[in-house]
Amino acid sequence: MSKLRFSSLILMFSFVASPIMPEAIRLIDTATAQEEKKKKPKTRRSQVLSKGAFNQITSAQEALSEGNHETAMNILLNMMKSDRYKPYEKGVAQQTYAYVWADKGDYTRALVEFERALNLGVLPEQVQLDLTYNIAQLSIAEDNPKQALRYLNRWFSQVEDPSASAYGLKAQIYLIMDNLKQAEKNVNKAINMSDSPKESWYRILLSVYLQQERYKEALPILEVVVDRFPGKKAFWQQLSAVYQELGMEKKAFTAQQAMHSQDMLKTSKELVRIAQLYLYNDFPYKAAKILDKGLKDGSIKKTSKNWELLATSWMHSREWKKSRSPLLKAASKSKSGKLYAQLGQAYIQDEDWKNAEKYLVKAVEKGKLEKRESNTYLVLGITQARLGKFEKAIKTFRKAGDFDDTAKDAFKWIRSLERQLAEKARAEKEKQKTG
Repeated sequence: MSKLRFSSLILMFSFVASPIMPEAIRLIDTATAQEEKKKKPKTRRSQVLSKGAFNQITSAQEALSEGNHETAMNILLNMMKSDRYKPYEKGVAQQTYAYVWADKGDYTRALVEFERALNLGVLPEQVQLDLTYNIAQLSIAEDNPKQALRYLNRWFSQVEDPSASAYGLKAQIYLIMDNLKQAEKNVNKAINMSDSPKESWYRILLSVYLQQERYKEALPILEVVVDRFPGKKAFWQQLSAVYQELGMEKKAFTAQQAMHSQDMLKTSKELVRIAQLYLYNDFPYKAAKILDKGLKDGSIKKTSKNWELLATSWMHSREWKKSRSPLLKAASKSKSGKLYAQLGQAYIQDEDWKNAEKYLVKAVEKGKLEKRESNTYLVLGITQARLGKFEKAIKTFRKAGDFDDTAKDAFKWIRSLERQLAEKARAEKEKQKTG
């Protein structure tokens, strides 16, 4: 059996009507059109191909099925030029010729040839009706919505009960033409006519609502489609965004969680965003696990900000030791000493005063601490005091004393350390006397 039968040649094309509305269109065959009730046509005698014409058409189809387009075209062109064949047979050849161009991927030329086949007026009523619909679809693929609408309106005028799919196609054309009112009207008709509306129709309706910022109307539609098409990431993204627009932050977070649980979040930006949301909503450990995994397997970019976010997540989880490594990586990439200061604080939590001093010193050396400068000097002084480095600590506290917000505490420490140094000096003198 030949790969492409004359009675059912179906071609698929992909196009995007809007940034959120991908739609597949196809050339329908006679079987597909049966769902529409046609207006009663003028009586036309049933026509059949002669044996010679049938053989030629069959040969062309076989060549086409083997990918031999030139052979198929030559057979069909010879038929159309010959006086041996009746107008109907030439019409069939012309129609098949159009399919050859479509199979080659030249839809512009295919469209021209389909129009010629239609304009001959010799094909059966049903075939002409299907061709009219085909041309409307191809016109969309060729970015000619006005022509698509013209042919589709002609098709509508020839059927009594257009199908839901036809109204969906009409809505799609109007959306491309930015006629949102007509797009909404027709797609609502398509949805209301169907027991199981197509995903693409919901996309059209949502496109209308979102372009017009009709978020309250979009919300119930989105809640329906994420239930009907749970694996469609775009719908979850839109639902989360609409919740956010309407101030429903908890629900927006829940929608993001649903995407994460379905493994829909793949890019570094998406993974960082969900981690930030977990952290913001008081789930720091969950945020840390996402970031830790992503930074290790490369799905999250190894930037200073992302290492810092991981460290922050661990610290909010009170996992001080786990925060050290990402903080060090972030600090080494940072232009300021702020992250070294945080790293020093992380060591203080475990009373590791030696490493705390090491990184607090790095912090003040690197500088650009801005509002944290005063507190960094104060904490460094405390750390040095804990290590028994009183003289160093006093010098550090004097620097902290230069800032209004830390001066009071700094001078308290200085007085305390100076008393301890004085007592130590007296004790040594007494020891020398008794010695």
